[in-house]
Amino acid sequence: MKCKTLIITLFLSFMVDLVYSQTESFNNVYFTIPEFALIDIEPNASDIIFSFDAPTEAGEQLESLSDNTKWLNYTSTVTIGGLLKNITAQITSSTIIPGLKIELLVSNYSGSGQGVLGTPVGAINLSTTAQTIITGIGGCFTNTGANSGHNLEYNVSINDYLVFEVPATPSIDIVFTISN
Repeated sequence: MKCKTLIITLFLSFMVDLVYSQTESFNNVYFTIPEFALIDIEPNASDIIFSFDAPTEAGEQLESLSDNTKWLNYTSTVTIGGLLKNITAQITSSTIIPGLKIELLVSNYSGSGQGVLGTPVGAINLSTTAQTIITGIGGCFTNTGANSGHNLEYNVSINDYLVFEVPATPSIDIVFTISN
C-alpha cells in the first residue's frame, strides 16, 4: 500500500508541475550611448610659470627648466567600426618667443582607468602646428586628477641665441585636442 501511495504521490507531483509550468516572456532593452571625447588637465588648469635666473657668472648660458606637475586625463567612447582617437598639442598664442625651445614629453599611462588608453609618441618640440602626442585611443577612461592619465613634462631651454628675444609679455598658450 505504501508503494502505491508513493507512486500515486510522485505521479500527481509530476502532473502538478506540468499544469503550473510557465511560458517564457522577454523585454527588449535599448540603449542610447553617444560617441564622445573629453579631455582635461589636472590637478588644475592653472598656469605653469618658468622663472629663468640670471647666470652667476659672465659667459654662462641661461639654465634649462622643467615642470612635470600636470596630468592629461580623458574619457572616450567609440562606435562599432568607428575610428580611434588621437590627442594633439600645439601653441595657439600669437606670441612666439624666437630661440626658445619648449619640449613636451608625454609619459606612458599611469593609474587605475580602463579601456583602450592609447600610446604616447614620446617627446615633441611644441610649435604652432598641431602634433600628435597620443595615438589609438578607444573606449576608455583614465580616471581623474594627478597621478592618473599621462604625465606632461615640459622642458624649456634657449636653443638659438642668435634669434632669442624676450617679448614684452612672454607667455604662450598650449592647446590639447582629442579627435578622431
